[in-house]
Amino acid sequence: MKKLSTDDMMAYVDGTLDPARLAEVEKYLESNAEDAALLADMKMALTELHAWDEAEPVRVSDNFWPELRDKLPEAPPQRNWLRGTASQLGSWLWPSSSPLRLSARVAAVVVFIALAASFFAPKNATTPLQALTPADQAFIQQSMARHDAYVTSQSLGGGSPLLRSGDGRDSDGDGDDDADAEDYSP
Repeated sequence: MKKLSTDDMMAYVDGTLDPARLAEVEKYLESNAEDAALLADMKMALTELHAWDEAEPVRVSDNFWPELRDKLPEAPPQRNWLRGTASQLGSWLWPSSSPLRLSARVAAVVVFIALAASFFAPKNATTPLQALTPADQAFIQQSMARHDAYVTSQSLGGGSPLLRSGDGRDSDGDGDDDADAEDYSP
């Protein structure tokens, strides 16, 4: 027999199964100890619940439901139009079920930061560029010359020099004093 349905289990616990079905269920429970234990626990819980109800019955007045119905408002309370609009706008801006919920929040934070930065940024923060002094120009030229000397003295992995020329002469006639790409060793 296949597994018991929930309806069969509840009817067995309540004692409302017809005799033929009751015999089938009891035969099933003999071969399935786990389901038998579950139904035994359910029967015990129902028995205890009935015993508790007999010891301390819960009683309400005969007119409980009509009184409760009379206390309920006729119609649901009307919301303020401003609150309703704000609620709709909030659900549109911060959708709770949308897969883009996180993206919408991140975008709002980015917009807020951009607006705050533009509002609080200094108005005249740019300073005019200053011309280089002759000492600065001489330092830059000296640094470039030392860099060129360093680069030309380095070799590639095979021991061949990085540049074949670089001594300040235009060896290939193209107007510069360094080696061209075809001058590199393979």
